[in-house]
Amino acid sequence: MKSNYGGVDETARRANTMLRSMSADIIGKRAEFGLDQYYQTFTRNSVANLPKLSRRAVEQAIEEMESNGHIFGKKDAGNAKHYALTVQDVTDIYAHRKVPKYRELHKGDGPFVIFVVNLKGGVSKTVSTVTLAHGLRVHPDLLQYDLRNLVIDLDPQASSTMFLNHANSIGSIIETAAQTMLNDLDSDQLHRDIIQPTIIPGVDIIPASIDDGFVASQWNELVREHLPGVLPSDVLRRNIIDRVGKDYDFIFIDTGPHLDAFMLNAIAASDLLLTPTPPAQVDFHSTLKYLTRLPEMLEQLEEEGINPKIKGNIGFMSKMTSKRDHEMTLGMARDVFTSYILDATLPRLDGFERCGETFDTIVSADPQSYAGSAEALKNAKREAERFVQAVFKRIEFVRSTC
Repeated sequence: MKSNYGGVDETARRANTMLRSMSADIIGKRAEFGLDQYYQTFTRNSVANLPKLSRRAVEQAIEEMESNGHIFGKKDAGNAKHYALTVQDVTDIYAHRKVPKYRELHKGDGPFVIFVVNLKGGVSKTVSTVTLAHGLRVHPDLLQYDLRNLVIDLDPQASSTMFLNHANSIGSIIETAAQTMLNDLDSDQLHRDIIQPTIIPGVDIIPASIDDGFVASQWNELVREHLPGVLPSDVLRRNIIDRVGKDYDFIFIDTGPHLDAFMLNAIAASDLLLTPTPPAQVDFHSTLKYLTRLPEMLEQLEEEGINPKIKGNIGFMSKMTSKRDHEMTLGMARDVFTSYILDATLPRLDGFERCGETFDTIVSADPQSYAGSAEALKNAKREAERFVQAVFKRIEFVRSTC
């Protein structure tokens, strides 16, 4: 007879029931109030103020595109309808104006792969990752580039999946990034069966599941069984990134805070490492220990037969406040990273913490449904924009010098 182990099974059942109930409640509210699509729209005048556009250029583009059958978003305003241009509408206007997309500016380079990594847990790796994935797509100054972003979630906690596609973050699912790495799927199969959309069109995710932890613990054996002849740390690049890379400008990888097979695969596939560095002394100390171990990880990959292509390791301060000791830690971080530290920080603000209650990123969170202070949400969105733009500028600098 199966033992209850002190109520463990019953607690697990109740936890699963509550988790599904919470998810169903949020899904129901989104559907009821029309919040199941990205909330942000633009007027013609706001689009006219974007880079490389003007009022006359936008009016002319809309007129020409409508004459060719393009249907723009509109909303009722009394007895009239006003333009409510979506992100896709805006990128279509840029395309009509023949403004080069990001992939045209970096033709032949393939996707730029970014890994937000630290061996210390709770340092805002996932928040940073999902903020960048959504933020790069919709930042007003970056709409001209029509950026297409993919997040590959390799953290069994599935936190990125929760933020970006919460329906796939509950319970066990089969089509995870970890499972997909072991299968020989072509690009069409990956798009059809594995890659999932997020609430912001143009940003996709390959989900994670709690069961992925068992995959990581048996990785070398599984690779030998399913992918004979393939290097264990080269599977992510070979079986996913190389096969869908042409469809994305940026690919972000999220793993757990463990030196395991998933982290090594992520490092081996990355062009750029971003290291979130919290100012609390215990977190900063752990971050320093991670940085001292990074060369060891790269050596391990080289011994396996892989030549990492990392172009830089950029540090940035996360969970920052205006406390004096936090400013002191920032100074020490500058001493460690020197010119490889980001100008912007990811501050500790209520908005970043509360948006997860509705399975949103700070970028996708709709002010109409946000449960906290409207001012707090506005401040967090502003800081997110600054952070996203700083990362983009640093990426462009790195790409131009390598």
